[in-house]
Amino acid sequence: MNAITSFFVRFAYYLEASETYHRAKEFCRTLLEYQHSKLKFYFDIFMVFLVVISVLFLLYEVKHPDGLIYLDDFIQFSLVIFVIEYLLRFWISSDSHKLFLERYEYAINNNLPFSLTRAILAILKKKLDYVISPLAIIDLLAILPSFRPLRFLRIFILFRIFKLFRYARSMKTFTAIITEKKFELFTLAIFASFVIFTGSSAIYIFETQQNPKINTLFDALYWAIVTMGTVGYGDIVPVTTEGMVVAMLLIIFGVATIAFLTSIIVSSFQSKLVELKESRTFADVDKLENYIVICGYGRVGEVVAKMLHEDGYKLVIIDNDENKIKLAQQRGLIGIVADASKSRILGELGVGKRASQIICATNSDELNVFITLTARSLSKKIIIIARVIKNTHKKKYFLAGANYAFSADETIGLMGAQYITQPISYAALDEMLTENTGVIFDILILHEHAYFANQPVEALNLSEKRLMLFGILRKEETPSFQFNPSSDFMLHHHDMLIIMGRKHHINSLRKLNDQGNMR
Repeated sequence: MNAITSFFVRFAYYLEASETYHRAKEFCRTLLEYQHSKLKFYFDIFMVFLVVISVLFLLYEVKHPDGLIYLDDFIQFSLVIFVIEYLLRFWISSDSHKLFLERYEYAINNNLPFSLTRAILAILKKKLDYVISPLAIIDLLAILPSFRPLRFLRIFILFRIFKLFRYARSMKTFTAIITEKKFELFTLAIFASFVIFTGSSAIYIFETQQNPKINTLFDALYWAIVTMGTVGYGDIVPVTTEGMVVAMLLIIFGVATIAFLTSIIVSSFQSKLVELKESRTFADVDKLENYIVICGYGRVGEVVAKMLHEDGYKLVIIDNDENKIKLAQQRGLIGIVADASKSRILGELGVGKRASQIICATNSDELNVFITLTARSLSKKIIIIARVIKNTHKKKYFLAGANYAFSADETIGLMGAQYITQPISYAALDEMLTENTGVIFDILILHEHAYFANQPVEALNLSEKRLMLFGILRKEETPSFQFNPSSDFMLHHHDMLIIMGRKHHINSLRKLNDQGNMR
């Protein structure tokens, strides 16, 4: 590994281990993105005020080029705020260091060459996706009117008005409706354009020699639009019988078009009301990072959720049964009544983005396999754990993309046999699994620049940290497992250490392993 690549890797691990960096980024996300954050609420009010006042000032300057005493200062202040906001949104649009580490660790774990150039291009592509997004383009164009030397850029003042779409929720809802009904609205627009073109052409043919107010095709077009909109200004009135017939037909088509348009908007708003009620729950999910999605809150899902919740993991429960979701919510969990097999639902819940794992725990092999396929299609990195109902279907889960597949019935059978043959070891194992002792198993990976790499086991000082090393999985051409290694056993890069102890002790060891090399 050359020096440049080594520097990027070290820096990425430094950012990953830096609490200050994560707190700063989380603060910016709370300020700019989390819909139910009070901080964002006050920020949105401030930005709406700033946008409206800056637009009014820029409009005032059109006929008053000398401006006011404080006009220049305010315009420059608003420019600074808009630029800072744009840069912050660009920063939080993606976690570049995580994307870099994902590619690096994937290459190392699979014995593949790591390409720094490809990693950087992947990061740039992710940032470019944000730059060319509609709201980001509006943000950028909203900055341009403040550059006084380029007077023609003042046309972009309109984009500051469009910028309000980012801060007003009602406008966001209306934009969502337009987006969802774009096919119906596009079809309606084609029909209306055809009627207007036909009407304006007909009135131009019939009235151009008879009506002094219709001299050009543009006059006819203006009259057709006004008539079809049922506005009826009365400034242009047909004087021929044929023109009157055209006017009547345009009024009829106009009423029908407006009624059709109104029905589309109203029906969309009605369907949106249900979604708006669910949006609060989805907003709570938007605030989470590295959480676990559990699909199914039956016997198995309930037990899994209980244990993970007690361990402090962030959970999101999905189930079709409303009563089960109410039970989960009563226990302090985020629950959503939805079909987990739909990619839209999983996508909105952050599968492939913020969710780190998904557990398929429904009572149906078919549904679990389908959820596994959907989740894997959304993300190649997410860890999928699936419950197997019939052991004969176990292979299908791995083909669908599951990382782990377990059978509850098989596990119960093994535990029962262990209890009969080795009751004492069963009791100890039961205490570990139920975590009544507070002790857990966890894995510590020695990455390329890990603090404990190339050191003996005794350097871990596990006894002082009240931890126990169960074993080491060494990734080589032929992977090997070293059970309970001796104190002089040398640790290598990419070794996977299976540690047993309390969670906060293990986390302290992991933090030392990640940060030690940056000292």
